[in-house]
Amino acid sequence: MELQLDDQLLDDAEALAAADPAAMLRTVASSGAQVREAATMASEAGVESLAEDRPRAVVLSAVGSSAAACELLRALVADDVPLPLVEASGPSLPRWVGPLDLVIGVSRSGTARPTLEALAEAGRRGCRIVTIAGGSSPLAALSDRLRGLQIGVDRAQRHTRASLWSLAVPLLAVADALGLAAVPASEMMLAADRLDLVAETCRPSSESFVNPAKRIAVEIAGNLPVVWGAGPLCRTAAKRLARQLHANAKYPALDGGLQEAAHGTIALFDGPFAAPASADIFHDPFEDETPQSLPLRVLLMRDSDESPDESALRSAATRLAEERGVRTSELVADSGRPLERLAQLIALGDFASVYLALGMRLDPSPTRAVLEMKERLDDERARRSDRGNA
Repeated sequence: MELQLDDQLLDDAEALAAADPAAMLRTVASSGAQVREAATMASEAGVESLAEDRPRAVVLSAVGSSAAACELLRALVADDVPLPLVEASGPSLPRWVGPLDLVIGVSRSGTARPTLEALAEAGRRGCRIVTIAGGSSPLAALSDRLRGLQIGVDRAQRHTRASLWSLAVPLLAVADALGLAAVPASEMMLAADRLDLVAETCRPSSESFVNPAKRIAVEIAGNLPVVWGAGPLCRTAAKRLARQLHANAKYPALDGGLQEAAHGTIALFDGPFAAPASADIFHDPFEDETPQSLPLRVLLMRDSDESPDESALRSAATRLAEERGVRTSELVADSGRPLERLAQLIALGDFASVYLALGMRLDPSPTRAVLEMKERLDDERARRSDRGNA
């Protein structure tokens, strides 16, 4: 398949809608509403009751796209966490986990096997249980049997990767009740407002030269994006964008923290994927009939509240990229509360990944290889189980 981006389609709202049968753009645009609905459902589930008995430690169990909610919580608490916060994707739990600990299972479908097994093990050990899952799912039923606190997610038919806020907001509400992080309902509403603002700025009828998500899609196309962020918020947003590029646009991307990249990954600037310093900056890679490789394109996540060290890292990386002939782009979060800023970066990246898919005339909704991988893994497990029972 040729890596050709249809610029005219990106600036045609009707054509975009026709190319997006599952309405992924509309789903991303509804992220603010997703936050508000999830906050209501968490409150109705009685999350505040968790404040009555603080656990010794909190264990998070999630896999796949559902794990993004746990990563978001991690970004907000960073190193300033008042009690142990451990991630255990399952199916097993750390040996020390016991009755004094709280285990939280996150799965939109409520069918993730590792999460189900981890929560069942938590029940056998007498742990307190919280689940965030569909109301009629196996995980919700398990929580009910174990007398856990079940927080439902919305009933909308959409992919888990497009349901980040339906999972993250209840998890943040739990963290706020436990004193893990200060994320009151008022801050969640500010984040919802910020998401609405991004949706307005990045709407399909907004042309590429004023639409930051379309601009990023155009700049990524035909290049190998390397997404970096300094600081926990930007690192999390970078990881999210890379995953969304993989799933929505079926497009390769590298991601990481700029602190770590400065000691390793930035060596890519010395390799064959970096353009020579004398390269024509107006060169169009689509004009080459047989391109040798995708040139690097560095995409920096920038926080308005970055520390002096983070600012120095970003500036140094930008200057070095310019000297090596590597083009750079930025996604910038405006000032505000941490959750607001992170929400803005995530939403900009989500929109960009969908616009890139549509611009290449790809349906961003299906992930057939992922589904096939799950089926093959189930078949392999079944074969191994049959051999073990023979």
